[in-house]
Amino acid sequence: MGTWFTETVVNNGRLPLFFLLVSFLLAFLFIRFSVRMIRAEVSWWPGNVTPGGMHIHHVMFGLVMVLVSGFALVAIANYETPVANCILASVFGIGSALMLDEFALILHLRDVYWAEEGRSSIDAVFVAIAISGLYLLGVHPIGFTGDFDVYQQDRSLVTLALVLFGLALQLGLAAITLLKGKLWTGLIGLFFTPLLIVGAIRLGRPLSPWDRWRYADKPGKRAKAFTREKRFREPVIRAKIFVQEALSGRFGVPIEFAASPVEVAAPDRHAPTKLPNRFLTALRWNRTRRRLRRTPMWRLPMILVSCSIILALVLVDLDSEFADSDSAVGAESAFDIGSTATLLAVIAGGMVTLTGLVFTAITLAMQFGASQISVRVVPMLQQELIMRVSIGMFLSTFVFAVVIASDLALSGETTAPIISTSIAILLALVSAFLFIALVSRVGMVLNSSRLLRWIAAQGRSSIVRTYPGFIEELEQGPRPDFAAAPDLKTPVLKTQPNDHMSEPLGESRTIRLRQLSPDGRILLAVNLSGIERLAEKWGVTIEVMPYVGEFVAQDAVLFEVNGPQLRMRPHQLMACLVFGDTHSPTVSPAAGLTAIVDIALKGLSPAINDPGRAVQAIDHLEDLLMTLAPRVRLEASDSVSTRIRGTVRTWPDYVAIATDEIRHFSAHSAQVYRRLRSLFATLLASCPPDQHPPLLARLDALDAQIAREWTDGLDIALASVADPQGFGSELGSAGRTHPLVLGVPTIETDESAAGEKPGN
Repeated sequence: MGTWFTETVVNNGRLPLFFLLVSFLLAFLFIRFSVRMIRAEVSWWPGNVTPGGMHIHHVMFGLVMVLVSGFALVAIANYETPVANCILASVFGIGSALMLDEFALILHLRDVYWAEEGRSSIDAVFVAIAISGLYLLGVHPIGFTGDFDVYQQDRSLVTLALVLFGLALQLGLAAITLLKGKLWTGLIGLFFTPLLIVGAIRLGRPLSPWDRWRYADKPGKRAKAFTREKRFREPVIRAKIFVQEALSGRFGVPIEFAASPVEVAAPDRHAPTKLPNRFLTALRWNRTRRRLRRTPMWRLPMILVSCSIILALVLVDLDSEFADSDSAVGAESAFDIGSTATLLAVIAGGMVTLTGLVFTAITLAMQFGASQISVRVVPMLQQELIMRVSIGMFLSTFVFAVVIASDLALSGETTAPIISTSIAILLALVSAFLFIALVSRVGMVLNSSRLLRWIAAQGRSSIVRTYPGFIEELEQGPRPDFAAAPDLKTPVLKTQPNDHMSEPLGESRTIRLRQLSPDGRILLAVNLSGIERLAEKWGVTIEVMPYVGEFVAQDAVLFEVNGPQLRMRPHQLMACLVFGDTHSPTVSPAAGLTAIVDIALKGLSPAINDPGRAVQAIDHLEDLLMTLAPRVRLEASDSVSTRIRGTVRTWPDYVAIATDEIRHFSAHSAQVYRRLRSLFATLLASCPPDQHPPLLARLDALDAQIAREWTDGLDIALASVADPQGFGSELGSAGRTHPLVLGVPTIETDESAAGEKPGN
């Protein structure tokens, strides 16, 4: 042990760091023992420092010690004073411990020492101990583990580029890991890079910045993150809390309790609502505009091709510099100039052929999707990132190889461009993997199950974005069974006016669509928060006339403004709208339902006649309606805006969009009727009674339609079965449940069979 300490600590000049760490630990343990004695009101232990009645926190003593010792260490840095360095390092460690022990007070600017927020002080102390211990063992963070030494030995441009790229990559991974809420993984990963890779790849923690930015419209990933948090993270947190409280005392336990509970007044729903934050509103609206903006197919390929040209020109100079260096001597034998030229020509020719093949495959897939599945699939495929990236990568690889080969032919170099050729091979490999991914994505169009699952996932994302106020608990009990609710026959097809809506104020003015948008005339999004802020600012009420997803004709009315018109600015209202040319499933829940309904109608058409595809579509429609039901109900109950009127989708609207067209076009298809009835039965059992009327009305319409189409009693019974798979049973009922017999079945003998009598 003594030999290890001498070789690792003393001989490497880490003795002051050792004294700093030891003094830090001892000071932290002492101050925690002291505050626990003070909290327990031990009579023989000195209390708080309160000169003149003012309580001085020990963070002040730590601040003074850190400043004095730090200044002294800087002042004697040029002198050989090992003893003084160790003493000052010890003082610095004591001061740091006193400061970090009250880190939570500095962070929150209030006394939260024994509150739950006070745990952050212990976390800060643990982080400081871990980093100091790693430094003491000779483990250094990124950039100090030999990367800079490599550059000091070889100051070429290539080495500098590689070093900077490595540092940028590691820092980027560390930033992603920290944004995902993995503090310890990010900090320790600065010393061990594989931890950064794992932390950046895996899902972010719930409530982390990454979760708020990236998982808001991805409920599947958010649910998976919550599941992992509960399964893996919570036991670690409990163990950490146990260690924290064993060292520093129990947090979150108030010393004095209130004499009586404070009565909290119920919120007044009729009171004016607080305006949304202006900065957050603008940030979310800009994000929505970027998401809905139509991306041209040519933009990303042009950017990649331009980058490939610049990269090729830069690498030509690097190859010339590398050819003149001593390190190129061993590589000349491995790269022959003739073979290199042939290889570059093969890569360029292969990329041209592959690009043509990709264009042909995409065109055929879009034609097939438009004719056999739905015309809405074509713009969805055009906006897929893999399409643009693949085409851009193929073209950029071709251009890169052509530029390098042209320079090789025109420059008359006698040495092969080693770096450029290696990059060309790497680009060709990346293009091959992208081609595989592109084939998989295009093949999705040919597989109706995968296509429906993809559209449904986009529909769920739009539901989460449209109704962000609904927070679904992961571990909730079974939904109440509302099947026994009163049989309400009259469907509610229109919502009543909001009771909280104020009456029009003064004069009225309409704002029409005068200037056509170059992106299209389908309304894709409305910035309701921005309109609400403008209405409050101008003192008016604003009614938004068109639906989201509606085609707005020229000179059509967009807004109707009631109230004083002096401060109104029409261009500000127009900035709260986004227009486009495609009402895709990512825009609104209605678009997701409509896209799936289109696929079902194609399957029910006489030319295709595939009711199985319609049943698959109804499966996803049921899932989307189950997701919509509680959110629509909560949105309707929470709508208290007094400044905005408008037409919004209601629960009857969504039920009509999802089921009416399929019901009309499914004539003489008992399989589809059975699946539709199962959908209505599932929704009736899951939704509260106030959402039953549109479902019951469509069940009655389905019964009437079956009675009109069939006259035979057996056919009517077969079509009236509620079956999730659409199969039904031969007797037109739910069928008998037979026991599942595992193992070898018993063979019935003739004697036993003869002894059986019908009816026994």
